[in-house]
Amino acid sequence: MAFRTPRAIPSLSLFLTLIWALRWALRWALIWALLISQGTGGQNGPPARPRVLRDPYFGVNAHIPSKEDLAHMEQSGFGYVRVDFTWDAVEPERGAFRWDITDEVVRNAEARGIRLVAILGYCPRWASSGPDIHDPPKNVREWKGFVAAIVGRYKGRIRDWILWNEPNSPDFFKGTTEQFIREVLIPGARAAKEADPGCRIVGPDLAHLESAHWDTWLDKILAEAGSYLDVISHHCYKDSPSEVFRMLEGPSRPWEPPPVQQVIERRGQEGKPFWLTEVGWRSDRVGKDRQAGYLVSLLKGANQRRWISKVFIYELRDSPQEPGFGLLHYSGKPKPSYTAVAGYIRSMSAGHQIAHRLPPR
Repeated sequence: MAFRTPRAIPSLSLFLTLIWALRWALRWALIWALLISQGTGGQNGPPARPRVLRDPYFGVNAHIPSKEDLAHMEQSGFGYVRVDFTWDAVEPERGAFRWDITDEVVRNAEARGIRLVAILGYCPRWASSGPDIHDPPKNVREWKGFVAAIVGRYKGRIRDWILWNEPNSPDFFKGTTEQFIREVLIPGARAAKEADPGCRIVGPDLAHLESAHWDTWLDKILAEAGSYLDVISHHCYKDSPSEVFRMLEGPSRPWEPPPVQQVIERRGQEGKPFWLTEVGWRSDRVGKDRQAGYLVSLLKGANQRRWISKVFIYELRDSPQEPGFGLLHYSGKPKPSYTAVAGYIRSMSAGHQIAHRLPPR
């Protein structure tokens, strides 16, 4: 009996050839997809940046950071930056918003995976109750309108907002505690929450100065408006890291105000995150090497204290107004403090040794 193999064999050969071709097509498709996902899939594709682990526990102050500044933050491992989005700069004339600068900062920070906490406040001349941008708002409704506009614009992109910087210092606010609470904090917080219910109000961002009565300011703000704050923040500059921690948690001497932690606990606010939003040392006063050592010691000590949820070093780059605080010279050249802090942050983040992991956004 004869078999019909002469017609069956060519069909099998053709089938196997098609299978082989399909396998090679799939293989090359996967290779090209991988190359494209890594940013190297074409001659015009930008090279992929090296991945740097960042942790939002570590922050830095940078006013209005440039692309270069944000690149330095990314490479050093900072996950958060505190910026100045002040009213006088964003709306210098009534209704004439300057979104170009803030939009660029937000866009560039997002590209680097760095989160923002933005400082509002400081009245434009047309909205100030006095001759100075640091006077209280002339019209609370106008202040609320600005807060609602900027928080609404960046809803889902900026979560954390500070409504004024160091209101207890006459250098930054020329009003009373009651004016700050009634004319700035409460109306501003309400406007922000209406624009973005998921945002967080950070404050009161007081200067730790006995001459500015930080303790009575903090006590009154927490007593009358503590419910409007999602995060309690504070600034502290002292001669050494150990003195910073003594101011924050004690023991205080008989002639000194109580430690910050005690004031917070006294007003029943200890369950909220606490952020140290400004701390640092000037290299032109303590020396570059000591600045580096102090900052690393401060970060290590803060990381061992679970009640401190975030630390922001002041500042990334030297400024002409306050020279010496920067991790970088004004030119952008790194100081020993930049190298030391970046090394510490990377080692902690890579080793997953941060004691203050924040919940997902």
